[in-house]
Amino acid sequence: MIINWDKPSTDESEDLFKISDELASRANSASKRARDTFEILKPNEEKLKQWDKIMSNAYVVPFTIAFVVICILEYYFSREIYRDILPQAPWVIGVGIIFISIVIAELMVGMLSSHTRNKRFFEEKKVPSNSAKPESDIRKGIVRDVRIQFFVGSTLFSAIGVAIYYFSKERVAREISAGIRESVFGIQDVLPVLFYVLEVLAGLFVFYLFKRSVLAIKNYRSRKKYSKEVNNARSNTSESCKYFDDAEKKGYNTFLDDVSNNVHLGFYRNKHQNTNEQHLKYVNEPEKELQAFKALFKNANGTPIQVTIDALTEYKFRESKTSNTEGIIDMNFNSYPEDQIKQFRVTYFDTNKEKVVEEISGNYSLNNNTPYEIILK
Repeated sequence: MIINWDKPSTDESEDLFKISDELASRANSASKRARDTFEILKPNEEKLKQWDKIMSNAYVVPFTIAFVVICILEYYFSREIYRDILPQAPWVIGVGIIFISIVIAELMVGMLSSHTRNKRFFEEKKVPSNSAKPESDIRKGIVRDVRIQFFVGSTLFSAIGVAIYYFSKERVAREISAGIRESVFGIQDVLPVLFYVLEVLAGLFVFYLFKRSVLAIKNYRSRKKYSKEVNNARSNTSESCKYFDDAEKKGYNTFLDDVSNNVHLGFYRNKHQNTNEQHLKYVNEPEKELQAFKALFKNANGTPIQVTIDALTEYKFRESKTSNTEGIIDMNFNSYPEDQIKQFRVTYFDTNKEKVVEEISGNYSLNNNTPYEIILK
């Protein structure tokens, strides 16, 4: 560390400081974006984790695979009916039936699956207005809602099933009238209705899987954005600290000239960029706290001596104070956690009453309960 205690900052050093401050500002902006992203990501990650835990025994994937297979079979056996209704694009009706089946399955699944009710209970508990409600009341509300939805779903389920059955009978009657077939309505003609029923039952978890996939993709993008912003903050912070060190070497007077809060934060983050608590100590913006520095100054003979010190910390905070006549100094720094004094200048009068200025470098932790004993030359 280089401190130019007495001389004003050079033009070159001021230019380097401006670059350092700009880079630190970019790092702090990136850190804020990372924090904002994390605030979205954290609850969504917890939600996805709980969903997977609750639905782990619901056989979501096998049901959905069966749904896809049954949809294909249902269209294969029902395509003639769809051609009768919409010759130009029978597949439109097939897609419509699939969509309707998913809607009906979602209306009915709450009554048919305890996993789904448990998932809804987990989500309802997260609603702020339900925080004071007893769990039994929340569960009763869920049961009431799923019963209503089941009634609506069952009504639609029956109506669509009857319609498919009706159109299937009508198609057979027209084919017999046209002389295309001789056999009457049989079991094979009921297959469209059967596959429709199976389609609804197999589709109980399709909507859940869709929501889960959307949430998983959203979380993936948030994690990617979070990592990107953390890396931006890290690289800009490192560059900012390098430029500030260069500014000091070129004559920037850190003690007399202003040091922006961006730079203070930059040195704090630079210290913690490789820690295991990177989100807490690197991305988060810490609160400043009052930290004390206690020391006892003695001359070369070991006699306590009154001094005035100008101190500079690792995060570039500065303070000045004069000790009492017993050489004891107790000064405070409004700084970020885990700061420490790296360099200070001591001014005192020796035994010959001559003014002496002494520079001391080292690592002096703040909030030290036992005063440092510093022997002057």
